[in-house]
Amino acid sequence: MRNLAVRVTADNQIEVRVGTESRTGETYYLGMDSGVSASDETVRPVEGCIRLLREWLRLLTELPDQQQVFLPFDFSDEYTRWLTVRRDGRDAHVVFGWSTIEGWAISPSNFDEHAHVLPEFTPDEPLHIQTFYLPQLLSNLRCSLMEIGHH
Repeated sequence: MRNLAVRVTADNQIEVRVGTESRTGETYYLGMDSGVSASDETVRPVEGCIRLLREWLRLLTELPDQQQVFLPFDFSDEYTRWLTVRRDGRDAHVVFGWSTIEGWAISPSNFDEHAHVLPEFTPDEPLHIQTFYLPQLLSNLRCSLMEIGHH
């Protein structure tokens, strides 16, 4: 079983499964990514999800030890949902949460301004911290990216 899996459902929702927890989110703003060039007028939710996961992969790969990163996945009108990952050596501590930042205010392919500092972040309750081997988490993310790309 994968410790991290991301997919786009038949209803065009993004589903993020981390260990024993799963959350779904809206893909509407993933399909309207403001970080995409003007020549690419329409971005489908699947393509937006691929761009998002590539950004996740970049940030997780570059994450220094003892640092934390925030990874958005649900871009709703009035809030966003996030994963936060704190690196501890070769381990990653992962928590689901949310923020009052509106989904339309963030570019899914470039959210650097919120990736390392997100003061509005609120962990889901009850707080459930899951710990995984970081190289395996990255491998599973790459698998999800490949699977989404084949749809």
